[in-house]
Amino acid sequence: MRRMLTLTLLSSAAIPLSLSAQTWENSGSPATVVELYTSEGCSSCPPAEAALNKLKGKDGLWTSVIPMAFHVDYWNYIGWEDKYAKPEFSQRQRQKVSQSRASGVYTPGWFINDQEWRGFFARQPVPYASGPQAPALKASLNGNILSVNYEGNAHLNAQFALLAMDIETKVKRGENRGRTLEHDFVVVDFGTKPGQHNWQFTLGNEVAAKPSAIAVWLTPQGGGDPVQTVAGWLK
Repeated sequence: MRRMLTLTLLSSAAIPLSLSAQTWENSGSPATVVELYTSEGCSSCPPAEAALNKLKGKDGLWTSVIPMAFHVDYWNYIGWEDKYAKPEFSQRQRQKVSQSRASGVYTPGWFINDQEWRGFFARQPVPYASGPQAPALKASLNGNILSVNYEGNAHLNAQFALLAMDIETKVKRGENRGRTLEHDFVVVDFGTKPGQHNWQFTLGNEVAAKPSAIAVWLTPQGGGDPVQTVAGWLK
């Protein structure tokens, strides 16, 4: 387990984002949101990513569990620049620590429904289950505009993530030198904003890898368990 020492900025090539119009809706229970904070420059991260990747073949993917890998940039300085890392992902992890949702900033860092989970280090399986019934949540893509509609009546934070799958990276330097890393559920675009019934996001024009799936989830404005979620594969 590696703890954060410093921060470096990321610069990497990107590909144009092109997505077909599509709509997803969930009128049942929210899924468990699993966030893994990881880095290609961290030698202890590949086993954690392997555990996250196993969720790809599980029953209940998207309906009971939404896995996401946020690549942080604070290990870039030790010899290998992670092209999927973003400073805002590092900041997201720091914010969770500042809100007392985790004991420190480190990789691999796990969060289950916004709370630090250290069961991985005790070789426990990733826990997940559907939450209580909630009003319907719908997400629609039209070009690079993502529209989110919730039938509930609470003031919430809406968050979205575009997820890339089946990525392989041959690492040439740093702690993972000579290894081929396998990534799934890599967050390549992300956004969050407060609201009540309707939200609209403008997606980025370029991403580090072609996304294969999307996740949208609503949380209380102070953080906590997701109130409602919707996720699925992109066309």
